[in-house]
Amino acid sequence: MKTLLIIDANLGQARAYMAKTLLGAAARKAKLEIIDNPNDAEMAIVLGDSIPNDSALNGKNVWLGDISRAVAHPELFLSEAKGHAKPYTAPVTATAPVAASGPKRVVAVTACPTGVAHTFMAAEAIETEAKKRGWWVKVETRGSVGAGNAITPEEVAAADLVIVAADIEVDLAKFAGKPMYRTSTGLALKKTAQELDKAVAEATPYEPAGKAQTATTEGKKESAGAYRHLLTGVSYMLPMVVAGGLCIALSFAFGIEAFKEPGTLAAALMQIGGGSAFALMVPVLAGYIAFSIADRPGLTPGLIGGMLASAPVLASLAVLLRASWLVTLRS
Repeated sequence: MKTLLIIDANLGQARAYMAKTLLGAAARKAKLEIIDNPNDAEMAIVLGDSIPNDSALNGKNVWLGDISRAVAHPELFLSEAKGHAKPYTAPVTATAPVAASGPKRVVAVTACPTGVAHTFMAAEAIETEAKKRGWWVKVETRGSVGAGNAITPEEVAAADLVIVAADIEVDLAKFAGKPMYRTSTGLALKKTAQELDKAVAEATPYEPAGKAQTATTEGKKESAGAYRHLLTGVSYMLPMVVAGGLCIALSFAFGIEAFKEPGTLAAALMQIGGGSAFALMVPVLAGYIAFSIADRPGLTPGLIGGMLASAPVLASLAVLLRASWLVTLRS
C-alpha cells in the first residue's frame, strides 16, 4: 500500500528524522511503500496536532497519530494506522478574497542580493503607486543594514494584502495565512502598476513551507531555486568582500609594499583585510547558500563545509560532507 507520511515541522527536525527513519524501516516489514507524492497515496499518516487542510488528501484514508508513539512502537503504530484510518474530506475554508476595487491596506517586503539599490527603489515605487490609488501602505525593507520600517503584528493582522518583492529568500513566517503575492524587485520597480494589479487578482493565502510538508513542491522550477540560493549566499558574502577590500586599499595608501614591514599599521590592515575578511568569504557564501536551502539547520554544515573547502587539501572531503549533511537535513 502506498503511504504518505506527513510530519508537522513544529515537532522539530530531530524528532521528525527519527520518526521517518523508524517508520520507514517498519513500513518495509509491513509491506507498505512510503512515498512523497500525495496524488499517488492510498493512505496518509499524519504526525502532529491536526490534519492539514489539503485537498490532495480528499477521499484518501488518513490516520492522525502521536509522534512519541510512532517512535516508541513503529510497527504497532503502522498496524493501528492501517486498521483505523478513515476517508478524509478537507474542510472548505472561506478565505476572504482581496476586493477587486476600493481602498486597501497593503504591507510589503522588499529585498535584493546586495540589500542596497533595488531594495529601496522597489519600496519607493510600491509606496508611490499604492498612494496614487488611495491605499494605505507600509513597506519593510530587508537591506544590508537589516530590517527597516518593520511591520508590526497589528499591521499584519489589519492588512488586506501582502506583497513580497524579493530576489533572495526572506523570512515571511509572520505573514502566515494572509493573501500574498510574490514578485521580483525588478518587476516591482519597472512595472509597479501591473504588479499591484496582479497582486490583487492572484494573491493566495501564504502557508510557511515547514508546515505539514506534503510533496506539493513538484512544480517548482529547480533552476530558479538554485539561482535564488546562490544570490542569498552572495548577499551575505558581500560585506566581507567590501570590508576586506577597503582594509587592503587603506594598507596600499601607505605604499604598495608597506605591508611587508612587520608591526606597522599597513601590515595590520593587510592582515585584517586579506588574511581575515577574505578568509571568511567562502565559509559565509557556503553557509548562507545552505541556509537558503535548508533554513537554520543548514547554516552550521554550510559554514563548516565552506571553511574546509577553503583549505585545498580538504576541499574534496568538504564537498562530500556538506552534500551528505544537507541531503539528510532536507529528507
